[in-house]
Amino acid sequence: MAGTPKELKFLTLEQAAEVLQVSKRTVHRLIQRKQMPGFKIGGQWRIRESEFKKWVEQNEKIK
Repeated sequence: MAGTPKELKFLTLEQAAEVLQVSKRTVHRLIQRKQMPGFKIGGQWRIRESEFKKWVEQNEKIK
């Protein structure tokens, strides 16, 4: 591997929901509908922090 990889940070459904001030269920639905980036690891959903920030910025522009 060339260079040092960036430090990866991930959010849980609960953390993303808290930032957005919505329920965990709403975040889960958005991910399942492929409207928000996310993936499952060992039965738990995670959202890459960098992708979450991009998603928020893109959706702020829509409104």
